Amino acid sequence: MLLLLPGEKHLAKKGSKESLRLQIGREEFQVADNNDQQLLKIEQGISTEGSEQLQLLFKNEADKKGELGLDISIDENEVLTKSITLPASTEENIYEVIQYEMDRYTPFNKDDVYFDYKIEDRIKDKELIKVLLIVVRKEVLNPVVHAIENSTIHLQRIDVVNPQKPDQILKNVKLLRSHADLRSNPQSSIKWLAAAAIGLLLLTALTPLMINYMHISKISSELEGLEKTVQKVKQLQNEYTKMQDQVGYLINIKEKNPSIIELLNLLTTSIPDHTYVQRLSLEGGLLSIQGTSASASGLIPIIDKSGMFDDIRFAAPVTQSGADGLERYSITAQIKSTQE
Repeated sequence: MLLLLPGEKHLAKKGSKESLRLQIGREEFQVADNNDQQLLKIEQGISTEGSEQLQLLFKNEADKKGELGLDISIDENEVLTKSITLPASTEENIYEVIQYEMDRYTPFNKDDVYFDYKIEDRIKDKELIKVLLIVVRKEVLNPVVHAIENSTIHLQRIDVVNPQKPDQILKNVKLLRSHADLRSNPQSSIKWLAAAAIGLLLLTALTPLMINYMHISKISSELEGLEKTVQKVKQLQNEYTKMQDQVGYLINIKEKNPSIIELLNLLTTSIPDHTYVQRLSLEGGLLSIQGTSASASGLIPIIDKSGMFDDIRFAAPVTQSGADGLERYSITAQIKSTQE
């Protein structure tokens, strides 16, 4: 199952004894309890009314059962996954790098999606990493996020599943990094507050000079990491620009020269019936044709008349092909550019 929880602490946390299971499909939302009893079904996606029903259900179930967890499974059709390759040096700040380049990797803006990543492979000899990018539109999860925020239920896990192939499941993906409070339960919140109080007492004992030193050290370290990331991003942008230029160059060449179909059509309509083409090739704008003809010498004026070629010549002496009395020819011609 696919865990969309923020941070790493959720890996060590046990789920609640009582929990609800929410299934998000292409056309409907379903909520069931531990015993697979269906509690709510909302068809055609979650509307404003459906979101309110979900909030009310969460509140009522939490009131009846106390501490309550939530497991979510999302149909893979609602999730975009894409493999990308990044420089290995970006791993330390990979979340920020992907966020910065989201509109290049996907059709979405970074503000419109929840996303996470999974490192699939490290190519050490090329200093690259292969990353699986996992993206969910916010409109799919926001109604659930709002419902949780307005209840005492805590999010335990989110799984991306294939209904036809249950064994194909992504696990432990943390899409909701900015919603750390969704996984908190009352007991963990109390422990966190106690730890925070102790931390505050310790901080009050530090001198302002020490606090400033720690703050500056942290900022310096973050800036150093970001500088490396920015350099790599700029390098990737430069490589991307070069690739765009190369593609544009190839497209320009293609637009300036006639296609092989046009050439075949021209030869078919222009060459006399007594002439046969046995071989034709086109490389770098140079057309080569070989075959037999009753009058090979008359072919060059015919090809020249089309106005599509320069430097039309016999590539080899004309010879007799045999008992049929035809002449064997080999002609080359340079294709004219159709644009200046």
